[in-house]
Amino acid sequence: MRLDGLWEAWQRLSTRERVLAGLACGALLLVVLRYGVIAPYLVYTTQLGERTERAVQRLAKMQRQRDRAAEVQQRMRVLEKQFTAAYDTLVPGETPTLAAAQLQERVQTFADRSGLTLVTTQVMREKSLGSLRKTRMQMTFRGDTPAVADFLAQVEYEDWLLSVSRLDIGTSKRRRRRRRHQVARPPLTITLEVEGVMRESAQGGTALQVAKKAQVAKGE
Repeated sequence: MRLDGLWEAWQRLSTRERVLAGLACGALLLVVLRYGVIAPYLVYTTQLGERTERAVQRLAKMQRQRDRAAEVQQRMRVLEKQFTAAYDTLVPGETPTLAAAQLQERVQTFADRSGLTLVTTQVMREKSLGSLRKTRMQMTFRGDTPAVADFLAQVEYEDWLLSVSRLDIGTSKRRRRRRRHQVARPPLTITLEVEGVMRESAQGGTALQVAKKAQVAKGE
């Protein structure tokens, strides 16, 4: 019935009215197509293109990371060797007391090699070095000038990372008084503080572990 009514209404329209009605229907159809079909399609294609571009970028990044994997592993192996080599130069000992004993034994060995005579030994209070700790030892020796020079060279350049933070050199007062009557040179008295970084850190764990954590935190 509705279709018949619409057809009768259409038949009653004049030619001009039919043209206007056709134009109105055509415009309405265009609006429906523009905002109901074309616009959503354009939005969909734009979003699809953006998702595709992001996926391509992620893929390219993954490929770069895959290509760098071997390089990163090689660098990690090099760093591991460097860490281990540096760690081996530190003073061993799980506690400050043990580290001080190791340091004393090491310095005593250098003195014996050089021909110096040990006079006194004093363990100094440990010193902080960031997250690491230094063990320190004050020692007094007696010997001649070549022996002192050889001893200092061993302390500074042997495989442990040691340093002399204080050095006092003098001659014995008794020998200075006798120097007027003797030609031989009097022995030197050398008092020095030797220090080295401990393998155990102040934060718990070894210095090697602390160094590795710091390296990872920097993203290297």
